[in-house]
Formats: sequence, structure tokens, C-alpha cells
Amino acid sequence: MRPRRCTVCNVPAFYRCTYCGDTLCKIHLPPEMHWCVGIEAYERDLEAPATSPIPSEFRPELEGMSVKKSMSAKSLVGTFSGNYSFVLLVLISISFVLQYLIPGYEELLILIPTLVMQRPWTLITHIFLHGSFEHLFFNMLFFLFFGPVLERKIGSSKFLLIFFLSGIVAGIGWSLTSVNPALGASGALSGIFATLAVLMPRMKIYFFFLIPLEMWMAVILFALIDFLMIGSCDMIAHTAHLSGLFFGLLAGMSLKRTFPHQ
Repeated sequence: MRPRRCTVCNVPAFYRCTYCGDTLCKIHLPPEMHWCVGIEAYERDLEAPATSPIPSEFRPELEGMSVKKSMSAKSLVGTFSGNYSFVLLVLISISFVLQYLIPGYEELLILIPTLVMQRPWTLITHIFLHGSFEHLFFNMLFFLFFGPVLERKIGSSKFLLIFFLSGIVAGIGWSLTSVNPALGASGALSGIFATLAVLMPRMKIYFFFLIPLEMWMAVILFALIDFLMIGSCDMIAHTAHLSGLFFGLLAGMSLKRTFPHQ
């Protein structure tokens, strides 16, 4: 059995955050040290009476921490607020089905660079379209791997902002470099990937499910591949990917400056 590893620094870890469920080392266990989505609840609990029940992993003898037990029940709104990545995944999948059920649906929402000024909404709506089941499958698989991780680290509101702004910037980047229509969530996903790489550069991923790479290495590799493939006529929006990556890097660096202890 492989040992559990910290989601922040990838060292062997034996603790689990009561608020978000992440596996963490002793250094990154406090919610303020690992971009915990439950940071607000944690801060409220710090102000709770001393008689409140306190989980063992947050007892003062570990790191001088004091919180009461985790919330065991969430409202429906609270549940969705911590799972926007899955909500988006479902909406994108439904949209793909609608492309085949509703005549004119794709034509209305697809990004056409020469018409972007007349159809500005397509800078967002093209994210919810895909050209084939294979296109959808691999984008959603990528989303499933990285979207929930970033959402847990920075919270749902910031996650949504980065997702949509990355998609918009990707659409603009594509519109400035091509006249061909574009559709797909890969530009927005590139922004998520790059943001996560800045915040968690040592996190390990497996390229083609076989080759272990740290996040910062993977971003450089993906960017290099997209750059070299520009103009290859392979029907992939490489400049959209690069634009999304660029925005994600800026977003990650901005978050780092906001929370320097991360």
C-alpha cells in the first residue's frame, strides 16, 4: 500500500483536515496553511467557547490550534458551494447532449472570431460545447482530476472566477490569432491547471498515467507542446490553451501574494 501524501507538499502525511478532508502533513494541517475551503468555519470555531468539542488533530498540543468539531450537516446551498467543479462538469455534459437534440444550439453558442464583437456571449458559451464525445471525455477527465483540488484550495467563488475568466481570455486569445470557430472547455481548464501549478508546484501528476511529473514541470511541458504546435492545422486551439495558461499563472501569482504564507 502506498503511503498517504500531503496534498500541498507531497511528503508522507498522517493527518486529515476536519473541514475539507484533505490529507496533510503536520506543517500544512492548519486550515490557513492549505487553502482550506472551510477556512471561514474554522475561524468561527476559533472564537467559540473553550468548552466546545475539539477534534484531536487540532488540539493545542499539536500546533496550538483550537477548534470545535467539524460541521456534520450542510444545507443544500452549502453543499453546492463546495462542489461547483462537479456542477460545471454536469452542466457541460448536459450541454453536449443538447447539441444533438436542439437544432441551431451549437451554431448559437460557438465562438466565431470574426463575429465575436456581435456575439460577445460566445466567449463564455463556447466553453460548454464540444466537438465529439472523445473531446468531451478527455476534457471532463482532466476537469475531474484538477477542478475539485483547486476548488478546495481557494474556495468556490474564486474557483468559478478563475474558470470563467480563463475561458474568456482563452477565447480572446484564439480570436486574435485565428478566424476558425472554436468550442470546448480546454482553455478554461488550462487556467485551472496553471493556477494550481503556482499554488501547489510540488504536487505530483502522472503524464499519460505513467510518467510522474511535478505540477510546475507539467505546465512547462504543456505550454511547450502548445507553442510548438501553433500553426500545425491539427484542429486544436493551441493559442487558446496558451492564453488560458497565461491567465492561470497570473491568477495563481496574485493568490500567492494575497496569502504569502502559502
